[in-house]
Amino acid sequence: MTTVAAEPGPKTRAFVRFVLRHGALLWAIALLLGVPASLRTVHLYAYLKSDLEELLPRDAPSVMAIDELRRRNPGLQYLGVLVDTGSAAALPVGERFLDVLAARIRTYPPELVREVRTGHEAEQTFIEKHAPLYVELQDLREIRRRIEARRDYEVSHEIGQALDDDEPAPSVDTSDIEKKYAQRIASRGDHESQRLTSQSDHLTMLFVEMGGFSTGVEKARALLGRVQSDVATLSGEKYARGLRVGYASDVAISVEEFDALQNDLSWSSVLVVLAVGLVILGYYKWWRALIALFPPLLLATVYAFGLASLPPFNVTELNSNTAFLGSIIVGNGINFGVLLLARYREERKRGLDVEEALVRGVFGARAGTLAAALAAGVAYSSLVITEFRGFRQFGYIGGLGMLTSWLAAFVLMPPLLLWVDRAPPAVAAPTKGVSLMSYVMRLVEAAPKRIAGLALLVTVLAGWKVSHFDSSWLEYDFSKLRRYDTWQNGEGYWGRRMDRLLGHYLTPTIVMFDSAAAAQRGQQRSRAPSKVASSVATWRPCAPSTTCCRSTKRKNWRSLPRFARPSHLACGPPYRPKNAQGWMSFSATNSSGPSARTICRARC
Repeated sequence: MTTVAAEPGPKTRAFVRFVLRHGALLWAIALLLGVPASLRTVHLYAYLKSDLEELLPRDAPSVMAIDELRRRNPGLQYLGVLVDTGSAAALPVGERFLDVLAARIRTYPPELVREVRTGHEAEQTFIEKHAPLYVELQDLREIRRRIEARRDYEVSHEIGQALDDDEPAPSVDTSDIEKKYAQRIASRGDHESQRLTSQSDHLTMLFVEMGGFSTGVEKARALLGRVQSDVATLSGEKYARGLRVGYASDVAISVEEFDALQNDLSWSSVLVVLAVGLVILGYYKWWRALIALFPPLLLATVYAFGLASLPPFNVTELNSNTAFLGSIIVGNGINFGVLLLARYREERKRGLDVEEALVRGVFGARAGTLAAALAAGVAYSSLVITEFRGFRQFGYIGGLGMLTSWLAAFVLMPPLLLWVDRAPPAVAAPTKGVSLMSYVMRLVEAAPKRIAGLALLVTVLAGWKVSHFDSSWLEYDFSKLRRYDTWQNGEGYWGRRMDRLLGHYLTPTIVMFDSAAAAQRGQQRSRAPSKVASSVATWRPCAPSTTCCRSTKRKNWRSLPRFARPSHLACGPPYRPKNAQGWMSFSATNSSGPSARTICRARC
């Protein structure tokens, strides 16, 4: 039984005649529409948003938590500036360099910089001033007992009521208590220097606390750019030569990774166009195919972004999840033009003129490509029902991109082919040899059942393997997702050195609770040893409670000056500040000094 191939109908011929007759007008309209669409696309990519909130609904718990975090903690994002001097002997040069740089950074606007630190002087000063609030209660009582005993001894001798004149005077020496706390301090590392400096790594640093909290990169880029500009200016001065300067922590990470994302976007777009172009040239061996395919495709891409920015879609900002859609639309949308061009070239090789070849090419490719475009568009559009804004934007732009690519291929390609294909009709000579596809066709015709059975077996095996996937297949270590060169000369390299210098990662992870009681319960559940968290703390270990200060510690401490006399205070060793006079000169109030968060950073 033979089948007769369907012939193009009058509607197909009328459509082709229309687009060919009005091709110039259609292209003029397309180019005019392409101007605002291109401007809108450029605007979307120029102001690419990196904020976490751009991916999530405004009422998502994590977005609300970020807003609350901004309200409670205006800082918590840092930039570490590290200087490798090459040797420990050159560290003073690096420290002077950072002092000059810190002075410049302190002149930045407050919305950019909240604090600049080259050491822990503020924490040390505060702890020394308020040390009694952090001394254990039994030690305070022991100091009081010793002073009371010495007071009673001297008073009894002065009024002549001493029972034993040869009895030695009770000591008010506190060296044993000093030693106890000195050992605790020593166990936390070398604190002799107030600078953030490591002799062994010949490394010194300063850190900048950024003004305000942001999950985006704009403010971080502005801060890092100004610091790098000042470093470049200072590097020309004599004391800064030969120093290696690096940047670490949150600000450097966000800028580095976002720059890598933008660079990848640029290169991926260029590589997609080049790779597709080379494949088309290799297949068709006709350079005019590029002229026929790419202009309509590029217009379709900008149309998709332009339409998505209009109501009811309202995609006014791209994020890190939707930034690759340009390459995706080009990669998928070119399929419709490729199939239309393939049918057209087949008909031309049979000796048909341009118009008749277009009629048959449009007729042969329209149904299958339209079904593919609608299927792909629906697949993308299914994402618009998600609450994740990154997926929703992906659905809008991807779905529109499939439709605009199909329309551009069938409306704008035929006039282009008419203009660029001026060759007279001619029957192509039969190709010599056997092509690769002929081997494939012979194999399919010879063993269709075996091929189908093998495909079914592979499908079953793949399904069995997929059914055994679990959470262990997911990558949770984000350090493995970072740019490849960060561990050689980027933030990854300098960040590890900074962590080694400080003994911990600079920026804490914040977990907020609705009440102090809930925070205490959360802390208790998190005290188990963990590879993730080296320590878990609330504000209470870092700022003694008001009740404690009023009821016990403050009461014991404030009573000491009433018992002590100048002679009692002079018997201790020189003030470092750990002798009796030093202890008693500390304020027993907590009305001044750094905030509780700053104290916690120093201790924890």
